[in-house]
Amino acid sequence: MKAKPNLKIFAAVLLAAVLALLLFIGRRHTDYTYIEQNGFAMGTVVSQKLYGGTAEDAAAVADAVSDLEQLLSRHLDNSAVSALNRTGSSESAALAEIVTDCLDICTASGGAFDITVGALCDLWDFDGGGHLPDAADIAAALESVGYASVAIGGDAVTVGAGQKVDLGAAGKGAACDAARAYLEESGVRGAVVSVGGSVLVYGARNRAGDKWRVAIRHPRKNDEFLGVVTLASGCVSTSGDYEKFFEEDGVRYHHILDPKTGYPAESGLISVTVVCDSGLLSDALSTACFVLGKEQGAALVERFGAGAVFVDADLRITTVGNVEFSQ
Repeated sequence: MKAKPNLKIFAAVLLAAVLALLLFIGRRHTDYTYIEQNGFAMGTVVSQKLYGGTAEDAAAVADAVSDLEQLLSRHLDNSAVSALNRTGSSESAALAEIVTDCLDICTASGGAFDITVGALCDLWDFDGGGHLPDAADIAAALESVGYASVAIGGDAVTVGAGQKVDLGAAGKGAACDAARAYLEESGVRGAVVSVGGSVLVYGARNRAGDKWRVAIRHPRKNDEFLGVVTLASGCVSTSGDYEKFFEEDGVRYHHILDPKTGYPAESGLISVTVVCDSGLLSDALSTACFVLGKEQGAALVERFGAGAVFVDADLRITTVGNVEFSQ
């Protein structure tokens, strides 16, 4: 039998996890006053802690995330991505910039990260609890997958016939970038902004200039941390098979799809965390590496000058590149 997750319970558990994360990385050892705010956007909990910030700053950060959702979400009828999927083209400078960055990662990963998996995502319906599609339907959906058919011309984005773009594997990281763009223009001294599995740490959390510490969730124990990434600034994104999944006939199906097979990726990894300056890059790379597996994923991370923490099915941990990780 298939057990679908209760979305209200999922949101409550995720909120508790995020709050625990924010407590872990900043409440102690600070001599700055701070403001906290929690909300919901992009289908996930958005939490922020601003050091030296105001309620107006927190509202502006929340608006920056919401504005990006209005641009990128394929679930909102009036978004630029929805228009692109309906008509095959969309005129938006902001969307063109994000898609261009995504296509770079599509190419570098050999299609392990592919933004044209929208038809496959619709079939599996993980946002609605999950559904095991027929093999014939998966094969048909795979015909529309292929990032090479996406074209950028000035501010215009076009896709091939029948293609559906899904930017969910980069959107939360891009939201962290949007939050940082506001923070750089504000008087906020330091900040932590968490959008689902992507976390931005910005500026300073105290006058001593101590580094930020971001806890990584244990992929098999909901109430435990696997370890801690320490960094001066930047973005940390995690992709794991525990985020969205369902079970049917004793088989566990997670939401990170392999664009080549149309089924959940089977790379031997259960969690990948990527650390780098860009939220979009960290988010997309964590997905690409999860699909590629440890060896090819490590090469991809090093190509982009990032750092990563890989966790395999036996809970063995491997660190790669520019990352400071401790347990």
